Amino acid sequence: MKVLLLTLLLGLVCADLSTTDLSQFSGEWKTLYEASNNPVMTGENGPFRGLYRKINFDTGNGDASFDVYFRVNGVCVEQSIPATRIKNHVFLEKYEGTTIIELTYASETSLVGYFLNVDENNEVSTITFMFGKSNHVNEPDFEKFKELTLEKNIPEANIVDFTNLDKCSGH
Repeated sequence: MKVLLLTLLLGLVCADLSTTDLSQFSGEWKTLYEASNNPVMTGENGPFRGLYRKINFDTGNGDASFDVYFRVNGVCVEQSIPATRIKNHVFLEKYEGTTIIELTYASETSLVGYFLNVDENNEVSTITFMFGKSNHVNEPDFEKFKELTLEKNIPEANIVDFTNLDKCSGH
């Protein structure tokens, strides 16, 4: 059942991708905003309430790794999460079950996309995100994030602003 669901979901996310070389976006990034159809995922102590710090898009095999800080018992703990490239802007990672990551928009200062997570109980959650080079939010980029959030049927009220929530700023 889980394999069938992921196959169907993968078919949906892989339909229309550009050929941009993602390696140009490797480097330091910060979580600015997240939203989810399942607010527990991005809520306090939620598994997707990560503070992203660095993304590496490997030019050799196309895979990626995401360096993320999570708060565990009040302490910032770094985790590097590897992801396998499926299509140019689509990656698969084993995190909290199975997660597909699709990048939908990129500028010099922002990355926008979403996680499609199927957990161990086959519950599907969609989490949109906006990463930035700094806490400064470019309004056109933020509009792209909000458009994606609404497109994924996530209420705007579920948007979490990380620009003032970052408790791991020293990392």
